[in-house]
Amino acid sequence: MSIQSTVLRFVQVLSRMLNLDVEVVDDNLVRIAGTGPYSSNLGRPLTTGTNAFKSVISTRRHKVIERSGQDPECLMCSRRVGCREKAFLGVPVIFHGDCIGVISLVCFSEEQREKLLGNIDFYIESIENTAQLFIAKTMESIYHDKVRRSELMLKEVGEDLVEGLLELDSKGVCQHMNAAARKLLGVESSSRISGVQVRPFGRTREGNHQQEEFIIQVGDQEKILPGRMLILDERRFLVLRAQFSVQGVKPLSGNRTEMVGSSPAVNKLRQQIARIASSPSSVLIRGESGSGKEVVARMIHESGNRADQPFVAINCAAIPEQLLESELFGYARGAFTGASNQGREGLVKKADGGTLFLDEIGDMPLHLQAKLLRVLDRREIIPVGASNVIPVDIRVISATHQNFESLVSAKKFREDLFYRLNVIPLELPPLRDRAGDVALLVGFFLKKHALALGVAKPEITMEAMDVLTMWSWPGNVRELANTIEYLVNMAEPGESVTVDLLPANIRKNDMTPLPIDDLESHIDVDSQSFSKNQEAFNLERMEKFLVSRALRSFGKNEGKQRVADELGIGIATLYRKIKKYDLEHEINWSSSDLI
Repeated sequence: MSIQSTVLRFVQVLSRMLNLDVEVVDDNLVRIAGTGPYSSNLGRPLTTGTNAFKSVISTRRHKVIERSGQDPECLMCSRRVGCREKAFLGVPVIFHGDCIGVISLVCFSEEQREKLLGNIDFYIESIENTAQLFIAKTMESIYHDKVRRSELMLKEVGEDLVEGLLELDSKGVCQHMNAAARKLLGVESSSRISGVQVRPFGRTREGNHQQEEFIIQVGDQEKILPGRMLILDERRFLVLRAQFSVQGVKPLSGNRTEMVGSSPAVNKLRQQIARIASSPSSVLIRGESGSGKEVVARMIHESGNRADQPFVAINCAAIPEQLLESELFGYARGAFTGASNQGREGLVKKADGGTLFLDEIGDMPLHLQAKLLRVLDRREIIPVGASNVIPVDIRVISATHQNFESLVSAKKFREDLFYRLNVIPLELPPLRDRAGDVALLVGFFLKKHALALGVAKPEITMEAMDVLTMWSWPGNVRELANTIEYLVNMAEPGESVTVDLLPANIRKNDMTPLPIDDLESHIDVDSQSFSKNQEAFNLERMEKFLVSRALRSFGKNEGKQRVADELGIGIATLYRKIKKYDLEHEINWSSSDLI
């Protein structure tokens, strides 16, 4: 049986790190590796001093001998009289439910003995959390001859156990990566890896579990990947999750536009976008300011057959009226004082073949509306100061927060243009009507702004999340994004975002401290106060809040029956409320893994 260099290196590192001698034996009591007096006779079965090892193998539990020679396991040992060991810790190596060996720490002085016994839990945890990964797989390889050359053991272990394995120095610079990591990160086998760096990003949720995420920089590209960092001495090993596929990589830039949310309103909107994406018909998006109208416009463009063509956006309310015409349609050379000698191509022409997005179309002046109608009817433009007609192939998507019917009635908007723009109307819901989406958006913007600021993503407490969820968000997604950017800037490194850190206007809406049983006694039902606080005392919002709060408080450990009991409703009614308010994601959601 060959001695694996990986085990030897690992044992040496562990011994130096703990300042104790280490011995590794398999379930046949063959010494696999060791340090100090146990570094010899490797590959040979032990003939004496095996009782403690046998006890660990048979019970599959760690064994501590506080004073060698006095433990029951030592009474029948032939080495008892002349034994130089002072204390012993043996930890089983479990693989597929079987004990395939023992890793032991041995003390030869009273100083070492006191150190071991004073930190016994630390040593047990250190071995179980780190040694198992390397020793267990290496031992299996020994018996099945899966690895022929010992110097490749670390790489082989990484290939078998995980999708990718990166060895890092203390500064996070990659020193080695296996083939799976190269594939995942897009690093060719012949490329140097000295430019690959890793830094922590934060924690996120997947299903019922929390996971760490890391920013991996390869050249000028960065990606966020989930994984686990193992630290051995000054070396670090980033183990990328085994079930994480190449398709699951989340690029930090260049990704497609996506509306974050899982509420029924957002899901319905996604279905509508999928149906109309490749249509040439005009789309009119209506929604409150800050609700994400340009996001929807970009989703339509990127989901359709014009995705590889230009997307040109213009805010009709942000450009002075006297400049809007030339910005839209361009101008000929010398068309007006100050015009460029070469003339200028307008935004409509720049969008040729793609999509023209006209935001706040309700603010377009009447005289320009007639020209836009010509574009829609004939698909052609005439630049300012020119006489030639230029054909264009564009799809027009427009958006407004105004009431178009009122504008038409007041003669502020052409009725014929309204009908040409409103071929496919889309209603974008305000954030207050997107049940359950606030938490998802909080997580999204925490990541986005933490990355932009180059800091670790802060966690957020359950109480703070409750306050954010109950706020009506009059500024919609834009207000939420700005609030989270503020919180990322203000949060102390390593500290969680608490209610006290929230902006004052949002804190005033905080209802989370109210106990469920005493909530009614805290509500002033005076008609005057009720009329002033209709948003806060909306019955459905209160009901949603109570169900959500109860799910978070009791759903993780005590089950939904406890939730129903606390709310005073039947289990069937609880399921209906969960479905009504889209609260499935609240189940098994604890304060430590909100995002």
